[in-house]
Amino acid sequence: MTTAGDYFRLIRVKDWIGGYFFLPLIGSIASTGISPALLGTAVVSMCLLAFCFVINNVADTEIDRCHGGKCMSNKNPLATKDMTLRGTWFLMAFLAIVPLAISLWSGALPFVFVFCALFLFTAYSVRPFRLKERYLVDLATHGIMMGGLLFVIGYTLPSAEVSLISPDSLALTALFTCIGCMALVVHQIGDYHEDFGHTPTSVVRMGKPWGWRVFVFFFILSLVCLAMVHLVISLALWVLSGSASLFAIPLFLLRDEILHDFSSS
Repeated sequence: MTTAGDYFRLIRVKDWIGGYFFLPLIGSIASTGISPALLGTAVVSMCLLAFCFVINNVADTEIDRCHGGKCMSNKNPLATKDMTLRGTWFLMAFLAIVPLAISLWSGALPFVFVFCALFLFTAYSVRPFRLKERYLVDLATHGIMMGGLLFVIGYTLPSAEVSLISPDSLALTALFTCIGCMALVVHQIGDYHEDFGHTPTSVVRMGKPWGWRVFVFFFILSLVCLAMVHLVISLALWVLSGSASLFAIPLFLLRDEILHDFSSS
């Protein structure tokens, strides 16, 4: 029997609540400051990200069954046969309708961006598109849908009249897009050995040495974008310092891989 805990594992809250969830909120604050609209933005963010991870679990069910580590972690109850697809389809419909309704209430522009996000989440995982298995396209798509687009959704939700071509919005969108690309590279490097032979990610195709080079490229490019944001917005020192310190997170996540691949024998 399917339980509430199975649905909670299916939406994989731990994978997005500490990072991606805040991008729309940052967009809303950058657009109109702290306001009651943040509540609606938070609901949209939660539903979109939950939809993204649920549809990824649905599309990866058979692949995840071949991953011993993923079965052990039980992140995908569909792979371990703890739940069926029927309830999952109802859940995905709910997670799609709620952000579409809220964004439509806000205006046509945020509705279009939310629709684009749902489409990209679907195309990223589901065949015949399956963008997550297309060489380098997976990086670009992830950077857009899990970075810049999430920020833009939050930026337009409080007021559809805001300008998306202002220097601050362009700089922040570029920053979060680069961070979204880097996040996927970090994930693919960490899962390299499990993915090898099962999932043709960009890092698997290019090889781990080139994967490290791509990681360094996006790491440096993200820092450059942060400097651009500071030039445009003049961030307070504590904000700039705090933002820069967050770049230690990918290094921490890859600490075992760094020790394994770069430590002297």
